[in-house]
Amino acid sequence: MIVSAAQIEVFALILARIAGIFIQAPVFSSRSFAAPAKTAFAVWLTLLLWFVTPVAQPLPTSLLSFALTIVGEVAFGFTVGFIVNLLFIAIQGAGEIIDMQMGLSVASALDPIFGAVISVIGRLTFFIALIIFIELDGHHMVLSALHQSFALLPAGKLANFSSYGLVQQLMNLGAAFWLTAIKLAVPAILMIFLIDFTFGIVSRVAPQVNVFMLGFQVKPILGLFAISLTLPYLVRYIGNLLETIGQEVIRFMMIVK
Repeated sequence: MIVSAAQIEVFALILARIAGIFIQAPVFSSRSFAAPAKTAFAVWLTLLLWFVTPVAQPLPTSLLSFALTIVGEVAFGFTVGFIVNLLFIAIQGAGEIIDMQMGLSVASALDPIFGAVISVIGRLTFFIALIIFIELDGHHMVLSALHQSFALLPAGKLANFSSYGLVQQLMNLGAAFWLTAIKLAVPAILMIFLIDFTFGIVSRVAPQVNVFMLGFQVKPILGLFAISLTLPYLVRYIGNLLETIGQEVIRFMMIVK
C-alpha cells in the first residue's frame, strides 16, 4: 500500500490531538506511565483512527499553516485533558485543605510522579480518586471523548479558542470544582474544629495540660477517621462528577467547533 503525503499529514494531525490529551488527562499523563510505552500507545491509537477519522478539507498546504494546525490540535487535546483533570485537582485540593487542619502541611515533600511539592493527605486523596476513576472506567471515558471529538471537530479543523463561551465555561468549572474541594473537606474540618474547641475548654479548666502537643497527636487520627467515613460518599460523588465532566467535554467541543 502506498501512503500519500496527505495521509501522512492526517496521521500527524491525529497524533497531535492524542498527544495533547496525554499531556493532561489523568492516568495517561502520569509520570509513572513510562514515556516509551506512552508514545507507543499514542501511535497505536493513531493507527486505529487513521483511516476512519473525518478530516477537514482542504488540508493545510504550506508549512506554516500545517504547523499552526498541529499546535491547534495539541491545544484542543490539552484542553480536553485539562477539563477531565479538574476532578483530580479538586480532590487533591480537598486533601491539601484537610492537611492544613491536621497540621501535616509541614510534612510536604517533592513527589517525583507529580513533579511538585504535595502534602501527605493530598497524595492520599489523589490516589483514592485515581483508584475510583479507574474502577468506574474513567479512562475509557477519556478515550471515548477522544474518538467522539473527531466527529464534532474533524482532524485539521482549527478550534475556535477565542469564544467567550469557552472562557465562561472554564471559569464556571473552576468555581464548581473549588466548591467540590470544600465540600469534600468539610467533614474533616468540622471534626477537627470540634476537637480544637474541646482543647480550648480543656486549656481553661486544666492549664497544666499541653493541648498544643496533644493536638499534634489527636488531629491526624481524627482527620484519617473523617476521610474513612467519607469514602462511601466519595465513590458515589466521583461517579456523578464523571458524568458532569463528560457533559462538559462535549459542551467544550460544541463551543469551539
